[in-house]
Amino acid sequence: MGILGLFDSAIPYKGQNYKDLKKSCVSTGSLFTDAEFPPKDSSLSYSPDKVPSNVQWKRPGEICSDPKFFVDGASANDFAQGEIGNCWFVAACACIAENASLWKKIVPDFDGQEWIPEKNQYAGIFHFRFWRCGEWIDVVIDDYLPTRNGRLIYCHSPAKNEFWPALLEKAYAKLFGDYQSLVAGLTRDALVDMSGGVGEQIDMNEYKTEEKGMELFRILKQSYKNQSLMSASIAASGNDMEDELACGLIKGHAYSVTSVKDIPISTSSGLFSFFKREKIHMIRCRNPWGGTEWKGAWSDGSKEWSQVSDTMKKEIGLTVDDNGEFWMSFEDFCQYYTDIGICHIINTSFFSLKKTWKEGEAVGEWRSPSRSGGCSNNKASFLKNPQFVFDVTKDEDEVLISLEQFDRRVNKEAGDSQFTIGVSVLKTDLNRVYRMHDSLREAQSSSFVKSRSVMTRAKLKQGKYCAIPSTFDPGFEGEFFLRIYASSSPELKELTLEEPDRNSGCCCSPFYMCKAYRSALQILISSGEGLEGKDLDRKSDPFVIIRCEKEKVKTPVISNDLNPKFDQRVTFYQKTPKENVTLEVWNHNMIKDDFLGVCTLSMTQRSSFKGGNKMIGMPLMGKGKGAAKPTKGRLWVNVLYTTLLDTV
Repeated sequence: MGILGLFDSAIPYKGQNYKDLKKSCVSTGSLFTDAEFPPKDSSLSYSPDKVPSNVQWKRPGEICSDPKFFVDGASANDFAQGEIGNCWFVAACACIAENASLWKKIVPDFDGQEWIPEKNQYAGIFHFRFWRCGEWIDVVIDDYLPTRNGRLIYCHSPAKNEFWPALLEKAYAKLFGDYQSLVAGLTRDALVDMSGGVGEQIDMNEYKTEEKGMELFRILKQSYKNQSLMSASIAASGNDMEDELACGLIKGHAYSVTSVKDIPISTSSGLFSFFKREKIHMIRCRNPWGGTEWKGAWSDGSKEWSQVSDTMKKEIGLTVDDNGEFWMSFEDFCQYYTDIGICHIINTSFFSLKKTWKEGEAVGEWRSPSRSGGCSNNKASFLKNPQFVFDVTKDEDEVLISLEQFDRRVNKEAGDSQFTIGVSVLKTDLNRVYRMHDSLREAQSSSFVKSRSVMTRAKLKQGKYCAIPSTFDPGFEGEFFLRIYASSSPELKELTLEEPDRNSGCCCSPFYMCKAYRSALQILISSGEGLEGKDLDRKSDPFVIIRCEKEKVKTPVISNDLNPKFDQRVTFYQKTPKENVTLEVWNHNMIKDDFLGVCTLSMTQRSSFKGGNKMIGMPLMGKGKGAAKPTKGRLWVNVLYTTLLDTV
C-alpha cells in the first residue's frame, strides 16, 4: 500500500472518536476537556521534579481575542521552539509544513477544525494523525495549552493568534504520554511519524573522501527530488549542547534541509577558479529557533551571492529575512554537520513518472527464548529470531530494507530506552517454506544501532532471501515493523513453522498424500561446466529444473554463459526417500526452451549424502531414446540427506 494511501483510515487513539466527541460537545454547548490527557502536571512531565513552574493551562480564546487554527495557511515559518528541548520535532514540523499533501493528511479536515464563530460549532476539540509501525493513529486533544504570564511556553507560531503548531505538538506529546518525553530525539523519527516514510540516518564520517562526498550529494539531491524530508545536526555532548559555533551554527540542534541544488555561478572574478566548475553544490537549511543563522560563505547578504544572477536568486527563493533559513556550500555543510536524517517518501503509485517501488510489510515480535536470538555474532542462537522470506525477480535489483521497533519512549517513566537493532539478509532456498536452521551466505547486513529504526540498501541478484531482524544481544522482547521495497513485488512472508508435521500421515500408507514426511534433501546447485551452446552466437541462457517427488523447482536463468554460476539451493521434505531426484538443464528461449541434459541423484545411495560437505560433478545425459548417451557438460552440486527435519 502506498504511503499516502495509508492516510485513508486511522485508528482512534485510546478509543476516542473525534466526530462523536465533538458532536456531543456541540449538542450540549460545552467545551471538550480531555480526560486521557488532562490539563494537569502529569501531562507536562512523567517526573514530578521536572514539571515547569508557574504553568497555567489556558484555551486559545483566553490567550488572544481572535484565535485561529491557521493564519495564511501553513509554512515552515509557523514553528518556533519553546522551553522544551524538542528541536528535532520542531524541525520535522517545519519540513512537513512545506509539503501540502502531507500536512493536510496529518491535520484532517483542517477547514472544519478552524474557529468560525458564526457557525457556532467550536467545541474546544481537535485531532491529528500520526503513523505508528504500519498504522495511522487519530489523536484527539482538547485546546488547553500550557502558558506562563499569558504566553505559550512550548512550540508556538510567530503569529500570536495562530495555534496549529501548539496543538500539533500537544497531540504528539499525548502520543508519548507527556511533553517531557519529547526531550531529545531524532528528526528522522518525527518525520516518519508524520509521513509514514522510511527513515535513514547517515553518519557523515562515512563520507569523508571526495568520491564518497559526491555519492552523498547524489543521495541528498535525489532524495530532495523525490520529495523526501531531511534534517542535519552537529553532534554535541551534555556539556556543549546548544553551544553556538563561531560560524553561527548551534551544536545539538536539528536543522531542516529545505533544498539541495546545483547553482550556476560566474567565475569571472576568479573567486571559484580553484574548483574549475560552472556550478556549485548548495544546501539550504533552516534553524527551527529562527534568528541564529550560518555566518560563513553564502550566508544571507554575503559577497558570494554576487556570483549568482538575479534570475537564479529569484528561482531559488533567496531572501535576506532573519527567519533562520540560509544557504551554504556542500563543502561547508560536510565540514560542520555530523549527522543527516532522511525520511524517504517511497513512491508506490502506478501513476507516476518517477521510479515505482513495490512494497512488502510485516509486523513481528522478538520473544524469548525462541524468537530473540541476537545478532549473527551469537552463532548458536542467531537463527532463533523471526525470519521473513522475500523474492528478487529481476536479474539484479536495488532493495531497500527498513526495520522499525515500536517506540519505547512511551515507557520513559519506567526507564525504557530503544533496543540496539539491525537486520541481516541471508540467501535462502528457492523453495523455502519452513524456518531456516542452517545459514547460507549473508547477502547484506545493516549496522546495529541503538535507534528506533535502521535502514539498509542492497544490490541483490535474482533469487529468494531471508531477512532476519534482531536485537544486538539475545533475550530482548518487543514488537517491530519490517518493510522491504523492490522493483517487483517482494512477496514478503514470515516463516513460522520449524518443519513439516511428521504426524500428519502414515509411512505405510499406499497413497502419497497420506504418507508422513520422513526425511529432508538439500541440494546446492553450484555451477554448470562446458554446456552446449544452442543460440546463434554459440552461447546458451541456462537454467535448472529440479524434480523431487511431486515438487518441481526452477532456478533463475543465467544469460549468455556456458559455465554458469547458479549458486542456488533447494530443500525438499520427502515422503518416499527412495525415489530418485532429477536435475534438468535447459536453454531459455522466447518460444521454446532447448534441452541441454539431465542428471539423476540415485536415492538408493542416499546414505552417502549424509555429510553434505562434498561437491559432486554430475555429467549431463540425454533423455528419451538418447537417455543412455551423455550430452555436453556437467553440473556441480552439493547434496545433504538427513532424517532430522529441524536441522535444515
